[in-house]
Amino acid sequence: MFPRILYFLQFFTLFTVTFASIEEATALLKWKATFLSQNNSLLTSWTLSSDACKDWYGVICFNGRVNKLNITNAGVVGTFHDFPFSSLSFLEYVDLRMNQLFGIIPPTIGNLTNLDLSINHISGKIPPQIGSLSKVETLFIFDNHLNDLIHLEIGKMKSLEVLLLDRNNLSGPIPTTLGDLTELKTLYLYSNQLSGLIPRELGNLKSLAYLDLSTNHLTGPIPSDLGSLINLIEIDLSKSQLTGSIPITIGDLTELKILYLFSNQLSGFIPRELGNLKSLAYLDLSINQLTGPIPSELGKLINLTEIDLSKSQLIGSIPITIGDLTELKILYLFSNQLSGFIPRELGNLKSLTDLDLSTNHFTGPIPSELGNLINLTEIDLSKSQLIGSIPITIGDLTKLKLLYFFSNQLSGPIPSELGNLKNLNELTYLDNLEELIISENQFSGHMPEHLCQGGKLENFMVNSNKLSGPIPRSMSKCSSFKRVRFDNNSFTGNLSEAFGIYPELQFINLSKNDFHGELSSNWGKCKKLTDFRVARNRISGHIPPEIGSLKGLQD
Repeated sequence: MFPRILYFLQFFTLFTVTFASIEEATALLKWKATFLSQNNSLLTSWTLSSDACKDWYGVICFNGRVNKLNITNAGVVGTFHDFPFSSLSFLEYVDLRMNQLFGIIPPTIGNLTNLDLSINHISGKIPPQIGSLSKVETLFIFDNHLNDLIHLEIGKMKSLEVLLLDRNNLSGPIPTTLGDLTELKTLYLYSNQLSGLIPRELGNLKSLAYLDLSTNHLTGPIPSDLGSLINLIEIDLSKSQLTGSIPITIGDLTELKILYLFSNQLSGFIPRELGNLKSLAYLDLSINQLTGPIPSELGKLINLTEIDLSKSQLIGSIPITIGDLTELKILYLFSNQLSGFIPRELGNLKSLTDLDLSTNHFTGPIPSELGNLINLTEIDLSKSQLIGSIPITIGDLTKLKLLYFFSNQLSGPIPSELGNLKNLNELTYLDNLEELIISENQFSGHMPEHLCQGGKLENFMVNSNKLSGPIPRSMSKCSSFKRVRFDNNSFTGNLSEAFGIYPELQFINLSKNDFHGELSSNWGKCKKLTDFRVARNRISGHIPPEIGSLKGLQD
C-alpha cells in the first residue's frame, strides 16, 4: 500500500510541476509575442515544443517552476508593462538590462515578494506596490526614464541591501522612509531631478557603505546626522544646490575613501576634523563658496591621491604640511584668494602629475624644488604675482605637456633648459580663454636656440614680454605649430627667413615687433592658416596672392 501512495504522490507532483511549467511558458510566450522584433536569434529556443526549464535561453527553474530570468543584452525590443508577473509567482530574479524595453512598471510586480529586479529603458512611475517586495535584497532600476516621485512605500522593503535608482528623471523629495532600510549598503540616486532637503533620517543607515545623491537639485544643509554612517566608504553629494557649512561630524567617517561635495553653494571654513579621515584617497570640495584657510590637518591624510579645492574663496597660504602627502597625484587650488609663497615642500610630492595653483595672489619666486616633480604632466602657475626667473630645474620635467606661467611678474631670460621638455605638446588655452604659456610677464633677452627641436609643440605664446633679437632658425622645425604669438615684443630679423612652413598652423600673431623684409609666398603653403597678423613691423613689398585672403593681414 505504501509504494502505491508514494507513486501517486510522485505522479501528482510531476503533473502539477509540468502543468505549472506549461502555464508559465505560455505566459512568457505571450509576452514574447508583443516584441516589436520577432527575429531574435537568442530567443528562438522559446517554443512550446521545447522544455522551458531545460532548453529556453535565460530561463532557470527550481522544482519545475520558473525561478530566474536573465536575458541581458538579448536584443529585445518591446514593452515591459506586459511582463507576466502575475503568472510567474515563483520568480525571484529578473535581469532585463541592455535591451530596448519601454513602458511602465506594472503594479502586479508587488505580487512577487522575493523578486530581485534589474531593468533599463523603463519609463513612467515606480508603483507604490513595490513596497510589498519585503524580501528583496537588490533593486536595480538605473539608467531608465522613470519620472514622478519615489514613493514612501519604498521604505517597507526592509531587506534591501542595494538600491540603484540613478540616471532617471525622478523628482520630488528623497523620502524620509529610506531611513527605515537599515540593511542598506548601497544607495545611488544620482543624476535625477530630486529636490528638497537631504533627510536626516539617512543617518539611521548604519550599514551604508556607498551613498551617491549627486547631480540633483537638493537644497539646504548637509545633515550632521550623516556623521553616524561610520561604515561609509564613498559619499558623493556634488552638483546640487546645498548650502551651509561642511558638518564637522564628517570627520567621524574614518573608513571614507571618497568625499565629493563639489559644485554646490557650501560656505564657511573647511573643518579641520577632515584630518581624521585617514583612509581618504579623493577629496573634492571645489566650486563652492568656502572661506578661511586650508587646514594644516589635511597633511595627515597620507593616502590622498587627489585634492581639488579650486574655485572657492579660500585665503591664506598653502600649508607646508601638504608636502607630506607623498601619494598625491593631483593638486588643484586654482581660482581662490590664496597668498604668500609657494612652499618649497611641494617638491616632496614625487607622484604628482597635475599641479594647478593659478588665479591666486601668490608672491615670491617659483621654487626650484618643483623640478623634483619628475612625473608632472601639467603645471599652471599663471595669473598670480610671482617674481624672479623660471628655475632651470623646470627643464628636468621631461614628461611635461602643459606649462602655464603667464600673467605674472616673472623676469630674466627664458632658460635654454626648457629645450629639454621634449614632451611639451599641449600648450593650449585654458577654458578657451587667452591663457598663454609665458605671456604677459617681463621676460627679456633672446629666444633660446633649442627651445623647439621639431617635437610636438602646438601652441606657443610668448607675447607681451621684453624679448628681443632674431627668431632662432630651429623654430622653423616646429612642424606641429597650431597657434603662435610673438606679438608685443622687440623681435628682429627677416620675416621670410625666420619661420618655416607649418602644415598645422591656424593662427600666428607677429605684430608689434621689428621684423623686416617681404612676405614670402611660402606662407600660402600653410593651408590651415586663417589668421595671420603682422601689423606694426617693417614689412615691405606686396602681399602675395597665395596669402591675400587671410583675415589678419589688415590688422
